[in-house]
Amino acid sequence: EAADPPYKLNQLIVRFAAKADGKHLSLTERNNQVISSLSGGAVKRSFRIVPGLSVVKLPAGMTVGEALQRLNRAEGVLYAEPDYKVRAFSNFPNDPNFDKLWGMHNTGQTGGTADADIDAPEAWDISTGSSEIIVAVIDTGVDYDHNDLSANMWVNGGEIPDNDIDDDDNGYVDDVYGYDFYNNDEDPMDDHYHGTHCAGTIGAVGNNGEGVLGVCWDVRIMALKFLDAAGYGWSSD
Repeated sequence: EAADPPYKLNQLIVRFAAKADGKHLSLTERNNQVISSLSGGAVKRSFRIVPGLSVVKLPAGMTVGEALQRLNRAEGVLYAEPDYKVRAFSNFPNDPNFDKLWGMHNTGQTGGTADADIDAPEAWDISTGSSEIIVAVIDTGVDYDHNDLSANMWVNGGEIPDNDIDDDDNGYVDDVYGYDFYNNDEDPMDDHYHGTHCAGTIGAVGNNGEGVLGVCWDVRIMALKFLDAAGYGWSSD
């Protein structure tokens, strides 16, 4: 059985160059560029955060390799690349002898040098974090209701929850805690828990008498989900 391809077979990620006057191509101009270069196809969506960046749907029957060659030669295209599949990995493997690998996780368990680590307690003598800092966790989502995370979740003050309106006009409806780009909805709840684990390492509430604590006891976690329940997703998300 053939292995699944490492990228989507029917689309690419393309960044278009700005025009001579510094303005970026309109959606119509980008579509015309795609059709001219590929004899078909279309721009599926564009990204606000990176000017000129778009997801391009290929014409039926055209391979990714052929489309890449054409677009990367085309005038007005900065680059074109496959829409690669990505996957989250667990930080702690299930190998039975992992606890002996002191070089990876050192507690002095094999007679090595304990505390050869990041010196978190010493850092906490200087600062335990700040609610002015926002950290975006781009992963499988975040369990924003978790006892050790809820108080440190970023909340979009410009959005009214559950009213189906983009109140802050940022292009995303009801993005209170972040956004789910995999399912294209407003709920970035974690259904895999890799993202929650990472969020906890970054900013689980500290000194609250329960659970664990993060490197930053006080911080704001923005949940941005782009991986599914199995930990897979796409570069374009």
